[in-house]
This record gives sequence, C-alpha cells and structure tokens, in this order.
Amino acid sequence: MDPVTLGLCSQIDLDMEVEKASKGRPLPTAAELGATLQSASETEHLDLGYREEKEKEIDANAVFAKLQSLKSDNVEDEDDHRF
Repeated sequence: MDPVTLGLCSQIDLDMEVEKASKGRPLPTAAELGATLQSASETEHLDLGYREEKEKEIDANAVFAKLQSLKSDNVEDEDDHRF
C-alpha cells in the first residue's frame, strides 16, 4: 500500500526519502527499462489492422446544401443580441 494514502507521511516526505535512498545509484538505461525504439525498417510496412479505403470525391454542392437548410432567415445582426 501507498504510505501517503495510508496517511503515514506526505507526498513531499516520501519524495525526499526516495531521493535520499536513490542517491549514488546509476540511472537505469533504456535497455533495462525496455524502452527502446524499433528501427524504421521494422515498422515501415507495419499492418495496423485497418485498410485504406479509396478516397471518395467530395461533392461541394452536397456539403453546402446541408448548410443551407440550417441558415437563418433572420437578417438582424447577431452581435446586437449579446447585450
């Protein structure tokens, strides 16, 4: 269990004790942590589990037709209603 959660000490006290205990110890290497990057040649043709679909042509008239139905007929300036 976490001593801070149990109320035995504060997080700052725990951090200071951990820092004291680790003084003089070398930092772990990336290989020891298992945090190494794969080479580009290994990941270049990686299958991520999805297929690229053919890009569809976008019809601008169809896109803007949907927006026309949302357009307000009110001609008044919207900024006048903010006060």
